Amino acid sequence: MARTITFQPSRSMSEFIEAMVSSGNYNNQSEVIRAALRLLQEQDASSKLNALRLLIEEGEQSEDDINFSMDSLKKRLDSR
Repeated sequence: MARTITFQPSRSMSEFIEAMVSSGNYNNQSEVIRAALRLLQEQDASSKLNALRLLIEEGEQSEDDINFSMDSLKKRLDSR
């Protein structure tokens, strides 16, 4: 269910949003904000995936026996 969130963009952000709407690529300001948030979500997911890949590589290169815990892995990923 959609809910209304209000925020105050800076002047430059507001001008950018208006430029995106004026370009015809977006019908309104909300579409611009939604597109920006989707990109942020994708960036966050990509960052977590890259962190996971680094941890896997680190584990593969390690000669130590490591006790694996999914909870500790999640905590390490969230902290990056």
